[in-house]
Amino acid sequence: MVRLILVRHGQTDANLHRLIQGQGDGPLNAIGREQVEILARQLQGVHIDHIIASPLQRAYDTACAIARYHALDVVCSNALVEWNCGVLDGLPADEFKEQVRGSGLPLSQFRPVGGETLTEVRQRAETFMNEVLAHYDQQTVLICSHGDFLRTFVSLMRGITIEEASSLHFDNASCSVANHADGK
Repeated sequence: MVRLILVRHGQTDANLHRLIQGQGDGPLNAIGREQVEILARQLQGVHIDHIIASPLQRAYDTACAIARYHALDVVCSNALVEWNCGVLDGLPADEFKEQVRGSGLPLSQFRPVGGETLTEVRQRAETFMNEVLAHYDQQTVLICSHGDFLRTFVSLMRGITIEEASSLHFDNASCSVANHADGK
């Protein structure tokens, strides 16, 4: 069995103002720093063998706050970065959603100019998941990433489409636990 603890980074100003952040590297704001400290203290008594984070500052800083309570190093993986939204980074979320609707494409196939599709994000997630499952048997791995990446990751674990997973919500500084055993 592999236990996965999925953590979304703490709040940033872009989250607060409902702006698309994508691979923009905004830091945690004051609320976000407080959120991750609370989460880190809550996870203090939870056994964790490894912590792997997106290298984007908001996720890395969240992971480091947790790692301090476990005397662990944070390993960064580019596979965990958020959806590359290209030229639409910084756009209000409602305008972004309108761009997706206006494209006439399913969410999984929408490619912002200069960005990637969620299908490509899911491919990154699948490669990463296979590596974790192959290398961390009988261990607990905390993965610190971003909302859209985590939705695609969960879509793989649950065997649902990206469109179905788009209704899943991960609060800032939230954690979810999944156990993988016997191929499930």
